[in-house]
Amino acid sequence: MEKTRPILYGVADYAEIRKANAWFVDRTAKIRALEATRYAMFLRPRRFGKSLLTTILQAYYDVAYADRFDEFFAGTDIGANPTDEHNKYLILKFDFSAVSKDVVKVQDDFDYKASLRCDDFARDYAKILPEGLAERVLKASDVGKKLAQIMSGLRGSGLDVYVIIDEYDNFTNTILAESGQDAYDELCHGDGFFKQFFTDLKTLTNDFGAPLKRLFITGVSPVTMDDVTSGFNIGTNISLDPQFADFTGFRHDDLRAIADYYGAQCGFDADKAYNAALTWFDNCRFGSYDAPPLANTTLVLCFFSHLWRTHQFPSNMVDVNLRTDYAKIRHLITVNNRLNGNFHALETIVSDGTLSEQLVESFQAKDITVRENFVSLLYWLGITTIVGNDMGTPVFGIPNGAFRQMAAQLFTQAYSEVCGIDQRIPAINAGLRSFAATGTWDKLFEPLFDVVRQNFAVRDSKEGETAVASAVSAILISAGGPYYITREREANGGFYDLSLAPRFDMAPKIAHAALIELKYVKAGDPAPPPEMLADIKAKAIDQLNRYSSDPALIAAWHLGTVALHSLVLVFHGGDCVLSEEV
Repeated sequence: MEKTRPILYGVADYAEIRKANAWFVDRTAKIRALEATRYAMFLRPRRFGKSLLTTILQAYYDVAYADRFDEFFAGTDIGANPTDEHNKYLILKFDFSAVSKDVVKVQDDFDYKASLRCDDFARDYAKILPEGLAERVLKASDVGKKLAQIMSGLRGSGLDVYVIIDEYDNFTNTILAESGQDAYDELCHGDGFFKQFFTDLKTLTNDFGAPLKRLFITGVSPVTMDDVTSGFNIGTNISLDPQFADFTGFRHDDLRAIADYYGAQCGFDADKAYNAALTWFDNCRFGSYDAPPLANTTLVLCFFSHLWRTHQFPSNMVDVNLRTDYAKIRHLITVNNRLNGNFHALETIVSDGTLSEQLVESFQAKDITVRENFVSLLYWLGITTIVGNDMGTPVFGIPNGAFRQMAAQLFTQAYSEVCGIDQRIPAINAGLRSFAATGTWDKLFEPLFDVVRQNFAVRDSKEGETAVASAVSAILISAGGPYYITREREANGGFYDLSLAPRFDMAPKIAHAALIELKYVKAGDPAPPPEMLADIKAKAIDQLNRYSSDPALIAAWHLGTVALHSLVLVFHGGDCVLSEEV
C-alpha cells in the first residue's frame, strides 16, 4: 500500500516538502505571468502561503539549483514547460519575520540579520563572483554598504540578481501595534534605517547596468511600504491583479482533493471534512467579488493535519498561532480606554454582516483612523473579504467562521479594556455547554445580559440597537462552545436575527439548538408596557415559526433528533425586559 503523503504543517521550505512528498498544491503556472513584472509586491493575510511561495521562486530561479531542477519541479506545470529565466539568477533573500520587535534593539538586529543574508550571498556564490567581491562584501560594516558592494561589484559581470524579501512588514506592524506611532515613525520616516534600506534598493534598481533585475516582496498590508517609499513606486503591487488572485490559498477543488485523499487514507468522513473546511476557512476573495473563493492555507493544513493524526475534528477550529497574530491589532479599535470609530466600522460588519466602502490600495500608518483606510486594512489583514459589489463600490464582509471568531475576539478585547468583561466569558461558555446538553438556557443569558448592560452604559444611546446586537453576537462567538453562532442568515424567505447552530464536528451528540429573535426598544422611549411586549412577542413568534420550518435548516441541524428552541429577547436600551422560549 502506498505510504500516506505527510502534511508538513508550518513548513515553508519547498525543498523539504518535495523531498518528503508532502501535500502540495501546484500554482507554478503563475510564475510565467509573474515574469511580466520585474519588481513586484504581493500582499496576502498572515499564514496564507507567502513564505512557501518565496522558497518556490528561489528554487526555480537560483543558478545554484540548476542541477536539481527536475528534483524540485518534476510533475509541476512549470516543470513541464519552464521559462527561459529558470536558474539564471543569483538570489539575495531576506526574511524580516525574525527581526526583533523591541524598539531598543530593532535597528541593530535588523542590520545584523540583513547583513548575515548578504554574507551568505557572498559565501554561497563565492566561486562565480568577480574576484575579490566576496571578501569586500564580508568586510563591509553594515547592510547598506554590503548591498552597495554586491551591486557595484556585479555591474558588467553578466551575473544578474533576484532580490526576494519575505514578510517585509512583520516587525514594523508589531512595533506599530505594541510601541505606538512615534516608535514606528522612527523606523519608516525621515532618516529611519528601514526607510534607508528601501531607498538603497530603489537606487540599485535605477543605476545604469544595475544587476538587480528582479525584486519580489511579500507582506500583509501596503501601510509600511507607503511609509518607507511614499508608495510602492519602485515596482508594481500585483496583489489585486486577477491573474494572481489564487497565487496562494486553497481553491474548492484543492479542498475537495485533500479531503478525499486523507478521508480515504485515514477513515474519516471526507464530505464532512470538506464542508467544515468551507464553513470555517473558505470564501476569501482577493481583488474583486469575481475572484475565486479561497481558504487560508495554514488553517486548512492545521485542520487536516489534526484529522490525519487523530481521525477526529479539532475542538478549536482556529489555529492558536493565527489567533495570536490577530490579537496584535486590538490597538486599532480603542483609544484611551474608549471605543473609537474603527470599532464602530468593525461592529457594523459583525452585526449587520456587510459594509460598503472603497478599497484603498495605499495609505500611511498615521491615516489608519480614516474610516475607508481602516475598512481596507481589515481586508488586507484577511479579517474581511469582498462579498459583493454595490454600484461599483466593494461590499466587505467576514469570510468564514475562523475570522468571525477572531473579529468577535477583537470585540471582547475592546469591551474588556473599556468595561472589564473577561471574568464573564467562562460563565457564558459554561452556559452554552449546559444548553447543548440539557436545553436549559437561563445560565447562558444571565451573564450575557450583564455584559450587554455594561457595554451599553459606555456607548452613545444613538447606537443602541447596533450596540446590543453586536454585543450579543460577538460575546457568544468569543465564548466558544459547541455552536456555530450565525446572524442574519436566510431561512424560508426571511432572515433570522441569531442562531445557535449545532457543531456536530465538535459535539456529535449535541441535543439542542436555538433560533433567536432580538427586538429593541430605544433607550429614550418609555419602558414597553405589557401589551406592547405581547405584540412584539407575537410578531417574533410568527417569524420564528417561518424560519424553523425551512427544509434546509431542518436537514442541516438534524431537527427531530436535535430539539429546536425558539427564543425571543426584547431589550429596552441595554436592559433585557423579555426573554422567553416560545
